[in-house]
Amino acid sequence: MSIVQFQSLTIEFILLQISVAFSPGLIIALVVNEAVQKGRKNALQVAYGAAAGAIGITIITAAVITYIFSLIPEILTFIYIFGIIYIVYKGIKTIQDKGDSPKVLGSASFLSGFKINLANPKMWVFYISVLPLFITDESNIFSSLIFLGIVTIFINLFADISYALLSSYLFKNSTTKVKMYINIISGVCLIGIGIYLFFSRFI
Repeated sequence: MSIVQFQSLTIEFILLQISVAFSPGLIIALVVNEAVQKGRKNALQVAYGAAAGAIGITIITAAVITYIFSLIPEILTFIYIFGIIYIVYKGIKTIQDKGDSPKVLGSASFLSGFKINLANPKMWVFYISVLPLFITDESNIFSSLIFLGIVTIFINLFADISYALLSSYLFKNSTTKVKMYINIISGVCLIGIGIYLFFSRFI
């Protein structure tokens, strides 16, 4: 493939990633929720945790995708089950938080972002099914997937940080009651996404 073709393909990939990254999803919902409840610092920790989780996804998928394609259906089933359980659990816990001053460990937000990204079945499906479409060097699939994964991580991190800063600014003076309503809305959304994923996969 020529340099021009490679550049064109990279631009297409970046545009796709921007479109996906800025569309509200699980991590963005969590970032906004953390910004409203605990402030910008915790929301940024969620973003960094999500990026760390994405690094793990990138390395794992790059390592196995060239020789374990026949096992993907079984892997995806396990990921869907685990991911759906965690998503619904996170939604329930969010609804139960009434907006009072949270008792948070220093690494809680980072770990929340890390775990929910690793447990998000759509992230695994995306990395497994979409990134390989943009491989330009079939003789070095691992390096190509690592490169594409890094680009994906930086674009998503930029989107998450943007939402964290915006949410923190908009809801800086929110009352406990407002935060409670935000918790309920965010929790219902997370549960709804979990239920949707269950029906779309198993029903």
